Amino acid sequence: MKRETKRPGDAAGDPFDEFVSARYQALLRGAFLITGDVHDARDLLHDALARVYAKRAAIRDPGATEGYVRRTMVRTHVSRWRRTRREVLTSALPDGPAAQEAERDEQLAAALAGLPRRQRAAVVLRYYLDLPVAQVAEELGCSVATAKTHLARAIRALRQELEPVRELVGRER
Repeated sequence: MKRETKRPGDAAGDPFDEFVSARYQALLRGAFLITGDVHDARDLLHDALARVYAKRAAIRDPGATEGYVRRTMVRTHVSRWRRTRREVLTSALPDGPAAQEAERDEQLAAALAGLPRRQRAAVVLRYYLDLPVAQVAEELGCSVATAKTHLARAIRALRQELEPVRELVGRER
């Protein structure tokens, strides 16, 4: 007799499967902004989802699952960063308006990648995942004051790095 297995997307699906279906793209965007690379972002998100899935029985509040996944992504990324440090090379972009927008996005991603890991994580958590500062501090495992310091330093560095881009954008209008 063949054993039936439950698949994601079944009518009586697991709440975790439903959570992943609903929040996957947003979590992937956050992972991309943390890592700066699409492939690394997918790996990071999948690792985080697998780790949280294995411990899902210990999560008392199902609404807190996303926080667990985000925290796991940040901590996993920090652990990987400590083990291996490397540069990401990008290929040349084609010409045209879409290329200019892609180039600006690439410059922003490069500026984010140039930040220290905790500052980058703070910026992604606060401004891309829209978390309040207190939750950013909790995700980073630091005080609110330290999280605010990371954010202020990151914003200052991004402004300095992206000032030439802002001047260019102003001339185009």
